[in-house]
Amino acid sequence: MSTKQSPLPSGFNKHSTAQEVLQGIDLSGKLAVITGGYSGIGIEAVKALTGAGAEVIVPARRPETAAEALSGIAGARAATMDLADLDSVRAFADSLLREGRHIDMLINNAGIMG
Repeated sequence: MSTKQSPLPSGFNKHSTAQEVLQGIDLSGKLAVITGGYSGIGIEAVKALTGAGAEVIVPARRPETAAEALSGIAGARAATMDLADLDSVRAFADSLLREGRHIDMLINNAGIMG
């Protein structure tokens, strides 16, 4: 049995930009974590969310490369994390817990080769 898909009723479509979708939404005080957030679609998500007031952390295997790509984007910062290393992921999570932070938005954008 199959059901034909149909678009959700929305004022947005395939031509809508992230900025249009977030227009009028205040994300001040919210924390987003975006893996793969220093290039391509990921960095565009960083720009959109910081533009709406969110703080964005971009965990990266090469945090210096991520930091360079994120320079000039207020509200965004790089952190060390290697998704292929569970201890690294735990260390990143523990660092947020030590800071008393919780994640409001998690965007898993990084491609992982296994």
